[in-house]
Amino acid sequence: MIGLALEGGGSRGAYHIGVVKAYLEAGYQFDGFVGTSIGAINAAILAQGEFEKAEELWAEISTSQLFDDDITKLIEYNILRWDANVLVNANNSLKKTMDNRGIDSSRIRAVINNHIDEEKIRTRGKDLGLVTISILERRPYELFLEDIPKGYLQSYILASASFPGFRPEKIGNQYYMDGALYNNCPVNMLISKGYDEIIAIRTKAPGVFREIEAPTGVNVKLITPESDLGNIMMFSPERTKETMTLGYQDGLRSLQNK
Repeated sequence: MIGLALEGGGSRGAYHIGVVKAYLEAGYQFDGFVGTSIGAINAAILAQGEFEKAEELWAEISTSQLFDDDITKLIEYNILRWDANVLVNANNSLKKTMDNRGIDSSRIRAVINNHIDEEKIRTRGKDLGLVTISILERRPYELFLEDIPKGYLQSYILASASFPGFRPEKIGNQYYMDGALYNNCPVNMLISKGYDEIIAIRTKAPGVFREIEAPTGVNVKLITPESDLGNIMMFSPERTKETMTLGYQDGLRSLQNK
């Protein structure tokens, strides 16, 4: 079975789409998709079998679609950045999110609701997995579709993408945040499912990259950008086009080096 693992990284998620385009054009068909944060969002759309919808989303997405005016201005002025310093101060972020403060994520929820169809994903039958962290329990969750109650997939995807500083996602009596603090590229989830060929697309974004535990007979190919893809919170059609092109070119190179 062939699986796709997508690393979190905000706007750098456009890189995933470029790489995947090269692989689809080469005739690859993926049986399963896993991801963290933006990787979970992209994985879900791809699990629907709607690559074109993912392309369209990335072609039009902008910072102002995802955040309110004040946050957008801070990001555009390069004052507000999410980088390694956020992870260094993760404990402070956990405390703030436990108090239910943080950046409003309702616009991100709207994007998820408009582009991800839970029923379609469940009907199609592809594996789908994501990573999130329970704040009150202080423990990570690596969840596959069958672990998520029906009607809650979109909420868990938003939970996976609730970066430190964002308002946490409440599901039941628990609050959840971005899984990047535990596993930003969940390759091992696919290995645990019995996948023997895995394409893992990295973004070099802040987060934990766990050692890959691949037994004999499991081939894991890592595709990593050579250049810095920039501020993970800056979304614009122009940047997206550049990032997708880089991904596509790296995807082609990866295929040539099979």
